[in-house]
Amino acid sequence: MNLAQVLRTAPDAPSAFQSARQRSAELYADIIAVAPGGDGRVDIEAVQSRPSILRRTAALLSEALPPGTDRLVCAAPDGIAVTTALALHTGLPFATVTGTGDDARLTGEAHAGEHAVVVVPLVGAAPGAPQDAAPGPAQDAAPGPAQGAAPVVRAALDAGMRVSHVLSVLDSGSGSGDRSVADVLREQYEVRFHALFPAHSAPPTFSAFSTTDQKEVDPR
Repeated sequence: MNLAQVLRTAPDAPSAFQSARQRSAELYADIIAVAPGGDGRVDIEAVQSRPSILRRTAALLSEALPPGTDRLVCAAPDGIAVTTALALHTGLPFATVTGTGDDARLTGEAHAGEHAVVVVPLVGAAPGAPQDAAPGPAQDAAPGPAQGAAPVVRAALDAGMRVSHVLSVLDSGSGSGDRSVADVLREQYEVRFHALFPAHSAPPTFSAFSTTDQKEVDPR
């Protein structure tokens, strides 16, 4: 394949010349540079306001989508920007979840039996929130490592969808307390978790995406 063919088939120029590890490192550096939070955490709203960051984020998230995904699901309004970018990149439709806790409801087109993947820009408890809440439905409304993801997963499951994965740009809960986001989602919902980056400015390790649930299971 010549250079012209490589450029024509690649989603963007960096993906033609850089490895996934290089693209991840560059994107993370840009996220930290654009939106350093005052407490050491990243401002996810600032991240989602940059089209160049959204475009590259969508490309990386698309590599984590399991085969056979029918639809993306996100919380409105927080997850709409990054989910729209991912939908445009992949051609997949998406539905939104409105409300919080027990009031969370799936809206838009969605069908029972569809294989859904939940997209959440930032997963984890707010700074200072307890990380040891007991598992169960009450976790959806309580602070904990899966805060932000659990209500969306639960709403999709209540609508009859099959949820296999939660994809996130940033994970602020992993490594805090005894149970990670991946642990909570796997234990409560049998759902795998994949985040591109930790939500703090410490240099990431890119031997693999550092906050991914590595357990190999077949998508449901």
